[in-house]
Amino acid sequence: MKRSVLALFTLLVATSLFAEETQRYIVVTKRPVRTEGIGAVLRELRADVQPRAARAFESVNGFAADLTEREVAIVAQSPNVAWVEPVLERHALGEVATNAVSAQSMPYGIDLIQAPNVWVGAKGAAINVVVADTGIDFNHPELKAIYAGGINTFSATAAPFDDNSHGTHVAGTIAAADNDIGVVGIAPSVRLWAAKVLAGDGRGSSEKLIQAIDWTIAKKKELGGNWVMNFSLGADRGSKIEGEAFARAVDAGIIVVAASGNESEEGRPAPVLYPAAYPGIVSVGAIDSKSSLATFSNQGPEMDLVAPGVGVLSTVPIGTGELSYVMGKNRLSARALAGSPYGTITRSYVYCGLGRKEDIPANVSGKIALVQRGEIRFSEKARNLKEAGAIAVVVYNNDASDMNWTLKPADEPQYASYEYPLTVGMTQAAGEALRAENGASMTVSYEKDDYGTFNGTSMATPHVAGAAALLWSLQPNFTSSTIINALTFTAKDLGTTGPDNQFGVGLVNVFEAAKLLSPNTFGQTVPPSGRRVLRRGRG
Repeated sequence: MKRSVLALFTLLVATSLFAEETQRYIVVTKRPVRTEGIGAVLRELRADVQPRAARAFESVNGFAADLTEREVAIVAQSPNVAWVEPVLERHALGEVATNAVSAQSMPYGIDLIQAPNVWVGAKGAAINVVVADTGIDFNHPELKAIYAGGINTFSATAAPFDDNSHGTHVAGTIAAADNDIGVVGIAPSVRLWAAKVLAGDGRGSSEKLIQAIDWTIAKKKELGGNWVMNFSLGADRGSKIEGEAFARAVDAGIIVVAASGNESEEGRPAPVLYPAAYPGIVSVGAIDSKSSLATFSNQGPEMDLVAPGVGVLSTVPIGTGELSYVMGKNRLSARALAGSPYGTITRSYVYCGLGRKEDIPANVSGKIALVQRGEIRFSEKARNLKEAGAIAVVVYNNDASDMNWTLKPADEPQYASYEYPLTVGMTQAAGEALRAENGASMTVSYEKDDYGTFNGTSMATPHVAGAAALLWSLQPNFTSSTIINALTFTAKDLGTTGPDNQFGVGLVNVFEAAKLLSPNTFGQTVPPSGRRVLRRGRG
């Protein structure tokens, strides 16, 4: 009986210990883990501390591991340990905005920063750009030729393929091919690398970012050359050890560019996120096509530059984008309503008022219906028109509001399986122009595509990373600091005169920076005028 009780007690204790929950921590050590080994660091600890899934870092002293709270308390007392901190979440800073207007376009941001003017001198050749993000679709025709490889921090054996679309979009802004199809990037001849630090849901951690920095520093040592890292991600909590890793990257001569964040609201600015807020990082905010600050763009004394981040057209993984348009006399932007089937239809069209049954003329059968927003739901309009024989529906807005429209509202479950006709929305001005054409032929299209339009400081950041690569390919012997100084020195001042918390020193202008660094290439006898502005609040 005593043996049975003792065995049961032992089993309960063992089960209790085994059931302790673990969390991911970074243990910062006083000596390099890569040479001493994790075992040596823990030599003086009690034997029951067993780090799980431990991974040593290269650029900073420390390792990441799964530990229980009890083990953390023990580890923190070790004379070999400087401190212990939890791994912090990092996430992507961009979102889908609208469909692409066309599968063949020059994104407005490329022109706004004047990149095409630099291409006579350089296109980014031999510069290495690491996109630390959700991965890259390296089979995309815009990126395949320049893709050089990468690291997947979630799997030592898996390729860093994009299972989200965010990283491929960022990569396209930097380096999409200049091949007369799709889009073109700022520096289309760079050597492109992927560091997958965010999972398919757009989330990662400080541990993953440090791994990407380790890998990049090692690659730079192995291959030489000039390197740029793009971090279109962040979070509101900084990490001392992560900050040290970024400082190591900067000290290694790597240009690191990061997004300021998307948490601001009208009248309520949010502070710059990390890693953009770390010293030495080029922090980038977002503007729109009219150079107005995006309402979501985070602000603060850490701001350096702004770049286009609203309605940015770029690459997405093959077949995951959506393209919709209406072609009357001219090709017009459109947006498919949620629940619309794919397809392309060309027919004459009939104006059908608000799409109410009493508004629909008898001759709509076999044609496309043009209707105005208002009075009744989009789903009811589409059903009415389908029942009257219309084969597609174009709804135009009655104001300037966003067109996040659906054919399947949640409170109409009875129509969940209803087969709606091809239905797209468009602006009020575009709809009125079509109405004035009065019954001409129209093409309505909604198809899968390899391109998409996103919003976010995530989209602004690769404009600056691409600009840095473009400049460096003009003058590959210049230092990273010289390239950054040229970008800040020649930026177009926006907002209040001089540096400010909203725009930093202003909109990046890569052509002015190129003329400053390589005047002879662009027929300059003297460097262009500009101003030298150091980052504020950084020391």
